[in-house]
Amino acid sequence: MFGNSMDSKLALTEEDKTRLFAAIGHIVVRFQQVELWVSEILAGLLDLDEMDDRYAVMAAMSYRQKVDLMVALFPRKSKNHFGADIDLSRRALYTAEEFRNRVVHSVWAISEDTWTREKGSLRGKSGLAKQNICVDIIQLENAADSLRTITEWYLVSSTKLEEAMTQLKACEGTT
Repeated sequence: MFGNSMDSKLALTEEDKTRLFAAIGHIVVRFQQVELWVSEILAGLLDLDEMDDRYAVMAAMSYRQKVDLMVALFPRKSKNHFGADIDLSRRALYTAEEFRNRVVHSVWAISEDTWTREKGSLRGKSGLAKQNICVDIIQLENAADSLRTITEWYLVSSTKLEEAMTQLKACEGTT
């Protein structure tokens, strides 16, 4: 995605296209798993059936509302804390959503013999702003693994969560 370095230019092969599309798909599915696990944990914290009620929880609240409520309840109601850093976990879960949104709400295109991610924004004083960022497929593939780490936020170390967040931000050139 992401980085503007000339080193990230890729030959436009069918293999690259397949890898890019697979990485985007993995990111989408991994984020779905993040949201599902948040919903399952939240259902359990609310004394609902984690498996039967997880979709009701998903449908009833936005992702951020689920994360915020889960984070508020987790330290008091969880039977297994596993030493999770709850504030870091919230930031990681937010980072996961922001990253997924950039991937899903962007246009993936070919520009000057390289894959690019294009995104327009009407926010800000200057009106329309357009980003056109060269794609690094390897970073994108690694980002899917970072989302898997964030899915397991209460089972992994703070160091691993921080590394996952850094990887997602590196894909945007915002580390």
